[in-house]
Amino acid sequence: MRTTVARAALLVAALAASPAIAQSAPQDPQAEPAQGNAEIIVTAQFRSQKLQDVPIAITAVTGETLEQRGQTNLADLGTNAPNVTLRQSAASFGPAVVAYIRGVGQRDTNFALEPGVGLYIDDVYLPTMHGSLLNLVDLDRVEILRGPQGTLAGQNSIGGAIRLYSKKPSADTDGYVSATYGRFNRLELRGGANFTLAPDQLFARISGASVNKDGYITRYDYRCTHPGSTIPSTVTGKDCKLGTEGGKSYVAGRLALRWTPSSMITADIAVDVTRDNSEPGASTLLYVGRQAAPGVVLNGLATPTLPAYVLNGNLFGNATGSPYVSYSPFGNFAQDTFSNSPYINYENYTDTAPRDGSAPWSAPLKAALNTWGISGTLTADVSDNLQLTSITAYREFDGIYSTGDGSPFNPSLQANKVFNHQFSQELRASAKVGDIANITVGGYYFNKTSRYEARITLTTLAFLEEDTIPATTKAVFANADVSPIENLTILGGIRYTDQSKSFRYGRFGVPGSASGGAVPPSLAPLNGLVGKFSGSRVDYRAGVQYRFTPEIMGYAQFSTGFRGGGVNPRPFFPQQALPHDPEKLKAYEVGFKTDLFDRRMRLNTSAFINKYTDILVTVANCPITGAPAAPCSLPLNAGNATIKGFEAELALRPVDAFTIEASLAYLNFKYDSISAAAANSGIGREDRGQYISPWQWSLSAQYALDLGGAGTLTPRVDVSHIDSFNRNANNVDAVSGGRDIFGEIKGYTLVNARLAYATEDRDWEIALEGRNLTNKLYYADVFDNRGSTASVQGTPAEPRTWAVTLKRRF
Repeated sequence: MRTTVARAALLVAALAASPAIAQSAPQDPQAEPAQGNAEIIVTAQFRSQKLQDVPIAITAVTGETLEQRGQTNLADLGTNAPNVTLRQSAASFGPAVVAYIRGVGQRDTNFALEPGVGLYIDDVYLPTMHGSLLNLVDLDRVEILRGPQGTLAGQNSIGGAIRLYSKKPSADTDGYVSATYGRFNRLELRGGANFTLAPDQLFARISGASVNKDGYITRYDYRCTHPGSTIPSTVTGKDCKLGTEGGKSYVAGRLALRWTPSSMITADIAVDVTRDNSEPGASTLLYVGRQAAPGVVLNGLATPTLPAYVLNGNLFGNATGSPYVSYSPFGNFAQDTFSNSPYINYENYTDTAPRDGSAPWSAPLKAALNTWGISGTLTADVSDNLQLTSITAYREFDGIYSTGDGSPFNPSLQANKVFNHQFSQELRASAKVGDIANITVGGYYFNKTSRYEARITLTTLAFLEEDTIPATTKAVFANADVSPIENLTILGGIRYTDQSKSFRYGRFGVPGSASGGAVPPSLAPLNGLVGKFSGSRVDYRAGVQYRFTPEIMGYAQFSTGFRGGGVNPRPFFPQQALPHDPEKLKAYEVGFKTDLFDRRMRLNTSAFINKYTDILVTVANCPITGAPAAPCSLPLNAGNATIKGFEAELALRPVDAFTIEASLAYLNFKYDSISAAAANSGIGREDRGQYISPWQWSLSAQYALDLGGAGTLTPRVDVSHIDSFNRNANNVDAVSGGRDIFGEIKGYTLVNARLAYATEDRDWEIALEGRNLTNKLYYADVFDNRGSTASVQGTPAEPRTWAVTLKRRF
């Protein structure tokens, strides 16, 4: 592996260096290119800069490129960004994304746990993973910043930041409306337009989207398809279909105003509303039951040997004769040919015979979210060298989602309600000191209150839950870059953060149950209990940047970051209500940014080593004195690790009409030490990091064929690959060295394509797109619930799809 990495690093260095020798004449880096790759302006360092001038590993994508790739939600962005994992989370966590950058992130959507990757919309921080599966509507650009961003963002972000920037109102004529129809009855309407309300002073932009699409997982009633079964039926008549999963139904709108009363002042106000009434996320049952295998124990549970069946390279399919169903609370429902498909689900979201003796109940068939927010950004140019910025925002959302175990019997069923409201205020002063320095100082305040309500049925427990989680962050920061001599810049930043949060547990019995609605005995001591966390920390950044030639810039930096501590949000016994400490990161990075051959070849590379301390993981085995080991879902600090890797991004434009884009990433994770708590839960130094894909790459090609006065025909192909990775913290057996197949998401390669025709004036465009053209069966995530229901659910991604889009620009 070391040889492979070394060779790859030499190849990247050679690609970066050799073309520089061939340059005939230096170019002015401030001049706009007449040809070659277009400039992308980013604001990662609190001011507008060209992407190639910023000493940070950034993937910047314009709204136009997102459209060409057919990327419509946040999870799509991880396909082309190196060492970035963005994927739809398991249905058990609601409408959310799993977000990791360089192996640092968060998969659990509970409000008590902070995201490891910061998410921003127009510089307003979103503090929860729940509701983060954002729709990409009317965006100007996306910036994905890799590495700690403590001194360069409103909220500290240990792994990196994803910043979405909407189009701003202006006097420019920039309007469009588009309509899309595709497989699964996909129907989308999108549009946006500028309006001048007062010439030279007041402008507005209105944008919106409406999306409806059927689900791609079909839910069947098991009794209807198997008349001899004793499982109760929930349908009547001959139609055995109960519905679908994975369907989308939402509308979103945004109104933005820009007021420029003078050349020195700009005020932006934006209001957005989303009403999402989508179906539950796609989920199918992969495994049920367990069978002991000598010498193989993972997560404290006996792990079966590999089954004899394989479907499309995935461990799934007809379970007849499989050891996975030798012990099953669901009977033999998995042992039939009818269920031999990942796109069939027998789950009915109904508990017809609750174990606690209460009446049958059904969970809402939704993954719904209502959200709205308002923000105001005021920018004042006090002088040519001093700018003041204020960003004030309020946001709130409420949602409902349900989840089960994927079986017809539903020994595990949950109905969840979530609420969150937040206020944030950021103030910045940015000064330019001649041509020597750029300095920014600022302060940040953030306050949120979240609430989580649920009815939860497990194989051993049934209860109602109502938790409240208030949290506050206060911070001050400073960032500077100083150029003592030509071409050399010294970088520095510092941040002080003070955090406080609490978690109030609410545990109640189910009315009408055999216990008379009393709280289950194991949960009673938790009701009313309050856990608290508070702490402060100083983070900093130091680096150097040097422009070797007008075409080549290099940088090196050291930075730190952290993710706040807290308490276990899901204790099933009082002994599990344990705190955890913050996790911390020290990051070392070097990189090069190049624009070569008259800017026809852009190659950006970076290499890094991260020292990760007190890594926060969630385990399903709690060997705690006085409490059973299961059920368990305990966050704990697992120990320290080293993460290292490299990234390369290429944009090649050999001729004006032909564009090639590529990315390559390598990531390696190794534990340096294991904490006592993690060791007691079965984690060892042999385990791999969560959501760590060793290799990841993408390749895209697009050619704009000029048809003369008849317009332009543009074919495009996108290919991407990601290696296998693990979602469980305990994923390698210490004795046998065997991997945990239950928590492993298999690697896959995807092929997408698009063919677009535009009229000569580009006023009209029609495009045909196909996604997952090879019809690859792959899983976006899995939910390993062996600790409480002896089952594992998968989140299958969409099969092959097609769509046609008609767009009118004006």
